[in-house]
Amino acid sequence: MPLLTNVNTVYAAKKASASGGNYLNPSSIEADEPTRFTILGDSSCAGYECWVTGADGKRKALKFASEPSRQDLQDRATEEDITLKGDEKAKPFYAFFIWNYNEEAVQVFQFSQQGLIDPIIQNLSDEEISQETWAYDFKASTNGLSGLDKRYNITCVPGKRRQEKINKQIEAAWSEVINQGANLSNLLVGGDPFKAADF
Repeated sequence: MPLLTNVNTVYAAKKASASGGNYLNPSSIEADEPTRFTILGDSSCAGYECWVTGADGKRKALKFASEPSRQDLQDRATEEDITLKGDEKAKPFYAFFIWNYNEEAVQVFQFSQQGLIDPIIQNLSDEEISQETWAYDFKASTNGLSGLDKRYNITCVPGKRRQEKINKQIEAAWSEVINQGANLSNLLVGGDPFKAADF
């Protein structure tokens, strides 16, 4: 459509930068265009994270494999040369490798929002879905609001990977990532999940 030729170029670039390249950022999920994805592989990562502000003024996540005590938070902050304010709390986070159909790319989907956690974990715990996770997709959207009023909508639907051509495309991209040594556990030590284990 000629009318949107230039507009679509900028719009696509904006969306690509919002999704963070190798990551599906929950903040990039929109109300008007659902983000469709499927879970890849059989590994996941879960832990706790606490967002703090460093001496340089940038926000940073301190991550832990298990729920940290106040002393654990203080020790890690000292290691990272960060001064805690005193009201920081660690929240659970979950992460999966996914195929993002909108971006046509393998990404890491890390989230800590309860509106995402409950429906995704409940669906993945379903007896039928858990047997063939690859055969199901998730569609994520929001209510269009922001801040504390933002709500996520998650729907589990029959997967596009049931189509051989689409499954081959996804499997080829996933194999490439696996061959590079991808490891979700790197998230726990601030490493790159698309590289071999850093620890």
